Amino acid sequence: MRVVLVTGTSKGLGFEVAKQYVKLGFLVIGISRNKPLIIDENYHHLVGDVTNTNIGPLLTTFIESLAIEKIDIVVNNAGAGSYGCHLSDLEPEEVLSQLNLHCVGALRVIKAVSSYIKGSKIVNVTSRLASISQAVRGDFVNRDFSYGYRIAKCAQNMLSLSLANDTELSNNVIVSINPGLLQTDSGSSDAKFSAKDGALAFIETIDNAKLSGIYHAFGEEALY
Repeated sequence: MRVVLVTGTSKGLGFEVAKQYVKLGFLVIGISRNKPLIIDENYHHLVGDVTNTNIGPLLTTFIESLAIEKIDIVVNNAGAGSYGCHLSDLEPEEVLSQLNLHCVGALRVIKAVSSYIKGSKIVNVTSRLASISQAVRGDFVNRDFSYGYRIAKCAQNMLSLSLANDTELSNNVIVSINPGLLQTDSGSSDAKFSAKDGALAFIETIDNAKLSGIYHAFGEEALY
């Protein structure tokens, strides 16, 4: 049985991705602060917060209890929206909080499962708002998007690149996937896809990704 680890499974994209992987016959390990309504013998949940420094040992102990040898796919999905779209209402602490969640949190998870990833796929959920190229060309001009979220997701992209260049991980595929404009709690005003549709496209993209890089779940442009 193949094994997938998904963070942020209590709702939104993470919840749907976990559900779909269960349907596909995977053993699914979910992590979130609240346990989702997924009841299946092949779904195992750890109540935890990736922003907490204790998540590493908690996760390691939890995985050991499942007696598995390998995690085939790691999906770092845990995330949240932010505030502070203008300098006047921006709090530097919120930027740090977002960095801790989207970038450092993902790193904590990867470190905790490093002995279980061998020829695996490590997937970080990115966003169009993380793209320096799109920001430079003016895609987001006159749109109110927060500093913290954009900075944190951009940092997470560099984490993906760093992992892909790490010789210790050379037998793994490291990808960042833009899941598209999803109608979730943190989705933007121009969102157009349901979380379920996003999850199905997301999983297909993971399956088709043979090389490290950045992808778009709906086949659109994906830029760092």
